[in-house]
Amino acid sequence: MLVDYGSARPAVMDQVLGIVYRCIATHLIKKAGLSRKNAQAGAVTLIQRFGSALNLNIHFHRLFLDGVYVERTDSSLRFHWVKAPTSAELSQLAQTLAQRIGRYLERQGLLERDAENSSLAVEAVEAGPLHQLLGSSIT
Repeated sequence: MLVDYGSARPAVMDQVLGIVYRCIATHLIKKAGLSRKNAQAGAVTLIQRFGSALNLNIHFHRLFLDGVYVERTDSSLRFHWVKAPTSAELSQLAQTLAQRIGRYLERQGLLERDAENSSLAVEAVEAGPLHQLLGSSIT
């Protein structure tokens, strides 16, 4: 059985989005040669629940600024532009995100891993009216 965790567990979705934001923001801040103490990244997220065929397909669109803001001594902000990530940086970010999100979902009891696979653990969630549709839409 598959579950719409975005509707059934909004706190889980919120935590996963936080993990993604912190990972990418930290990358941008470090690439600008700054630290999280004195710089801030910015992003906007759109949560989309359906695919182009109107199938249930919860996913996120997140747009990050191409740099970071630093607060000056006069309280004004200065933008520091950062170069686009390289293919190697994108691969490393994707690997880091997969590890962090996987560990979080395991701690929540929502992901079970063995040596070869990962699968969602759904025994603790009640079936809802969209479960059949969700199961049909996931490949």
